[in-house]
Amino acid sequence: MKVQVIYSSLTGCTKKVANAIFNGLDVEQKTIHDLKDGTPILDGDIILLGYWGISGNPNDEMKKFLQTINGKAIGIFCTLGYYADSAHAHETVQAGLDLVKEHNEIIGSFVCNGAVSQTLIDEQGKGTPHTPTEQKELRWKMIQNHPTVAECALATERFNERITLYRRCKELNIDFLSVL
Repeated sequence: MKVQVIYSSLTGCTKKVANAIFNGLDVEQKTIHDLKDGTPILDGDIILLGYWGISGNPNDEMKKFLQTINGKAIGIFCTLGYYADSAHAHETVQAGLDLVKEHNEIIGSFVCNGAVSQTLIDEQGKGTPHTPTEQKELRWKMIQNHPTVAECALATERFNERITLYRRCKELNIDFLSVL
């Protein structure tokens, strides 16, 4: 079984999670690809897709790519500059899942904190979710070193478990129950 990890990263946070997952995958065949290097050929049995969240959605590059995937087992992971246990974080990962769930089998998802891009803050201006306030600046400072080693380990563990379960279901010729 071949697993492809494909990601898009702005600040390096999603890349950090993607590399942790890739390095920790307990599979014989695996590849990793950054979308900034072009569109990969989808030849994996399982595709793990990572993006940075913006306004409750995948970043534009990943959003377009997600809409092209068909007939694969998919895992979604994302990073965002907000609380990972918030409704906003759930909506951000769900937005990616919604783009692939109709034509693919979903094996799992993961979301964690990531540093907010200063460029994004500067470009967004006043009246947007990234307009600096004292509370936001405190939160941004708190999460500037995320994703942590623990978050990366949890993402790796989650996808290794789901890949193992998916593979075992296929070997036994039983349905894998999608997480959606």
